[in-house]
Amino acid sequence: MSEHFYNQLEFELPQRRPFVACNMVMSLDGRVTAGGSLRPGSIGSSFDAATMHVIRSHFDAVLSGGNTVRQHPFYLGVPEELERLRQARGLAFQPLSVVLTRSGRLDAHAPLFERPPRPPIIITTAAGAANLPQAVKEQSVVEIVAEPTPENISSLLWAKHQVQRLLVEGGPSVNFQFMQARLLDELFLTLAPKLVGLRTDFTLAMGDELLPKPREAQLVSVHKQGQELFLRYRFRWE
Repeated sequence: MSEHFYNQLEFELPQRRPFVACNMVMSLDGRVTAGGSLRPGSIGSSFDAATMHVIRSHFDAVLSGGNTVRQHPFYLGVPEELERLRQARGLAFQPLSVVLTRSGRLDAHAPLFERPPRPPIIITTAAGAANLPQAVKEQSVVEIVAEPTPENISSLLWAKHQVQRLLVEGGPSVNFQFMQARLLDELFLTLAPKLVGLRTDFTLAMGDELLPKPREAQLVSVHKQGQELFLRYRFRWE
């Protein structure tokens, strides 16, 4: 991936909180899942999966919600070839893998918790922490947050874990929360040449309210690879 168009990314870092971006792949009819599966690759191509890793290589931490992690229970990291590029940029060899779960229902036998390259960070409530398996607690850093809102999560990761760049990888509820909080700075969106159609499949952001309208949604770049489009948007909320 030495010639990938996302190899050289520059971000406008805000003050006193992490820069937050989201990376998702979407079908032509607006679905980010196919048959209810949140697993990477269920919609996108192998090049899109490789692009996910290239994007991750620029971030200090990668966050996903519990539902996404239960379907894709792996460390949210990068392959070995990108570790060297990260270290050349002054980053840790792997991004922190962050899981947001209110319930604490995580599988202790998931690959995420079996010899992870760095201890995953589990952000949960007191009730969720009580439900976490002991093996998960032993392999992770558990952060108990009374109200795990995007604002509180961002503040915690910024102040305690030195996260300056946070990548959100879903699911739709988590994406919605960061958009609703006006904390999403950029969106990396792959448009895949597929149709899904099921009303039970998810869209990019799903919640109970209308999302706020950004002051500006700037199309930063467009790249075509095969029949997929790779779009990068920058949001300004104020």
